[in-house]
Amino acid sequence: LKGPDFSLKDEKYVTTLIPEQSRLLSARVENGVAYLNFNDAFEINNEGSIGFQNQLMQVVYTATSFSTVKSVQFLIEGQRKEYMGSEDLQVWIGSPYSRSNF
Repeated sequence: LKGPDFSLKDEKYVTTLIPEQSRLLSARVENGVAYLNFNDAFEINNEGSIGFQNQLMQVVYTATSFSTVKSVQFLIEGQRKEYMGSEDLQVWIGSPYSRSNF
């Protein structure tokens, strides 16, 4: 979640859409689903709906790079929510995401 290290040549032009204050509070894997529990800062994305989609994609692609993980269920502050984001811009997170969602 810390994002790219701009002092490294290979990461000089890399970006992240994960909010800086985001923290992974807990993680577990059950039956191929990674349950990733983030703090509420994970719900703040100033880049609109594309920013949210890319934020979720970053996490899903990273988590599913492990052979035991096929999809990711996002949790916020320990709660499974249907949507994340503000009232005017919400993104569905009520079911697990896999790479095929993107």
